[in-house]
Amino acid sequence: MATASSAQVGGRRMVPLAGPHAWFLPQGCGAVLDPVAAEVLLAGEPIGPQAPWPGGGQPPPESAGLCFDGCGSLYHGDPDSGRVVRLPWPPTGHEQPSQRVPWPGDADPGAAAEFVPTTGGGRSLRARALAIDAHGCLYVLDGASETIAVIDRADDRLVRTVATAPGPPRDIASAGDGVIAALASRSTPIVWLDEISGPRRFPLSPAAVPELAALDQAALPSRVAIDRAGGVWLLLRAETAAWIVCCTGEAAGASLRLDGANDLEFDATGRLIVGGSAGSDLLVFSVDDGQLVPAVPLAGQRYDGRGLARTPDGRVACWTDRGARIARPYRLRYPSHGFAESHALDSLTPRAVWGRIFVEACVPPGARLDIGFATLDELPHLAEPDAGLARPVAGPPAAPASLDELDVRRPLHRRETGRELPWTPLSRGDRYEVYEAPVIAPPGRYLFVRFHLSGTPTQTPRVRAARVECDSHALMSQLPRIYREDPSAEQPLRRYLAIVDGLLRDLEWRALERHRVLDPWGAPAELLPWLGSLIGLSVDERWSEQARRTLLAEAMSLFRARGTVRGLTRLLEIYLGAPVSILEAFRVRGYGGAFVGGANDAPGPASAVVGETYRVGGALGGGDDCTSADDAFTTHAHRFTVLVARDLCADEVDVVQSILDVHRPAHTVVEVCTAAKGMRVGISLHIELSTVVGPGAAFGSLVVGGAALGSGAVLGRGRAGVRLGTTVLEEGTVIDP
Repeated sequence: MATASSAQVGGRRMVPLAGPHAWFLPQGCGAVLDPVAAEVLLAGEPIGPQAPWPGGGQPPPESAGLCFDGCGSLYHGDPDSGRVVRLPWPPTGHEQPSQRVPWPGDADPGAAAEFVPTTGGGRSLRARALAIDAHGCLYVLDGASETIAVIDRADDRLVRTVATAPGPPRDIASAGDGVIAALASRSTPIVWLDEISGPRRFPLSPAAVPELAALDQAALPSRVAIDRAGGVWLLLRAETAAWIVCCTGEAAGASLRLDGANDLEFDATGRLIVGGSAGSDLLVFSVDDGQLVPAVPLAGQRYDGRGLARTPDGRVACWTDRGARIARPYRLRYPSHGFAESHALDSLTPRAVWGRIFVEACVPPGARLDIGFATLDELPHLAEPDAGLARPVAGPPAAPASLDELDVRRPLHRRETGRELPWTPLSRGDRYEVYEAPVIAPPGRYLFVRFHLSGTPTQTPRVRAARVECDSHALMSQLPRIYREDPSAEQPLRRYLAIVDGLLRDLEWRALERHRVLDPWGAPAELLPWLGSLIGLSVDERWSEQARRTLLAEAMSLFRARGTVRGLTRLLEIYLGAPVSILEAFRVRGYGGAFVGGANDAPGPASAVVGETYRVGGALGGGDDCTSADDAFTTHAHRFTVLVARDLCADEVDVVQSILDVHRPAHTVVEVCTAAKGMRVGISLHIELSTVVGPGAAFGSLVVGGAALGSGAVLGRGRAGVRLGTTVLEEGTVIDP
């Protein structure tokens, strides 16, 4: 039950309504709760014919691997032909090519299918499952040998083949630096491995152990999926019977029997997508407090029933007779009316006169949102909610059915000024608006609110949150007593004065909370330029909001360090959100790099100066611009280089240059060096000063016919091997010859 002590703004008590447990949805109310956004909307029905769920029957077909690498390619396994096909993603045309991949050495390898993994003996892999780890290695579950092959995608080289125990592998799923493998074993259902180590047993959550033990002993793991929080989910099958169990994570112990299920996957919103036989719909479940709540299914008329995969943008794809396709939701037809109710809202005061209600809602054109109220001073004894509720609700009492006042619809007014909470505007681009109405109900301690939703066949209103004032205004007490003696005249006058009270209350709240305006972390984004003007700081609108707030918070210390190395470094780090180093030229004064040739420790006319004539990772160049040692002052004095440990786009380079022009000393000369330029020996490569250990510096892989060697492309790729400090010789290590 929500109480008045839950929130207090400007001295007036308020009760909030937000979250999945704030709403009461009786059976047949025509409204549902969006489990992802925790919003109330009309309950839509899918339009068009739907593919039935199998519910058992025939055993599942042999699975076929499907995965995405996040770099514009998808990989599809064909166990029958023993090939793994690489295709462009998103598809380049209306018909996605799905021809067979020829073996290496064939005259015409084909344009769409580019990749054939093979074992050392030339035997093709029967790819039942595919996964790609964070290092880019491809894992192929070989159904013929019941092993997992780890393949280096750069040169299609088999790194190693892994056999699992105590059972053979049945599925794999990407888990960061490695993969999680589901084994056909109840004692060790899941293991973890990467390209050079493992497999090792993956511990189960204590909450999942009894759930697994209660299943049919013949049920063995067949598929595995990982949710967005890292929890591991298993699909166990015993012939046509199937169970879904969460083994680790926040929802550990959650389980569901779903006969006919063949595969499972999670999308970016955290919903569980379950696939059945070929041509059937994909069932959707949301995870709510350890329970799997059904949602609107996804269309799967062309689904081949052999596996699902999550795309790089977080959606779920399946394989069809036309190639890989996104599983899309059905279009919904909404009813004309529905309603949702609140639980009992407690003001903690007998015969309380309630104030206003504020509702955050999205009401599209053609839709309407009304509201109804009812009050009680004592709650009747209510029976436990039955199983017919749209969703299980525990604890708070709902409105008794005898409260007919809830059926009276009262309109809401859209607030032009946004939220009533001072200095907390809605975020930019938010489609929700704030609506307001006075609570028209007799005095009572407990308040019940009913939201009447009216929509069109294609549009529905959505309610995100609400806030109710527990106390009405006190303007009536300031009028002569004659205006309060007649109850029939008091209520209209109270509602009329609520308009004036709303204006006065908004001004009072803003005045009480005006200290937030002077706080860089609490002020609205629209006031940041004004806040900067108080200290003579011009805030660049090209900066992110987080960077602008940090700049204002540290403005005093930055002013004291203006023009220094420390001040410039911190200023650039605030904007870029990445480590920045400033290298002053006089600190590395000398000839600027190593050289070969010459006499008396000086380069000669024919000397090769490292850094002027050669660059590691970039283009080759001439040495005509080689500096001499005659004018060291001109070469090194009042010059510095800004080293940024990441790549920058053109707009970011412009902002960085603008920052340097304004805040660096006017007599200095500066050069900006980003990670895209590489580490150039002799120019910007100084050990412990300008070296960065990490991924490639914006150099892509060499593409035959599409790139030139030495100009932004890299030939070859690092291979998995010994990791210093993390591996032990003879225990999963690989040393290339």
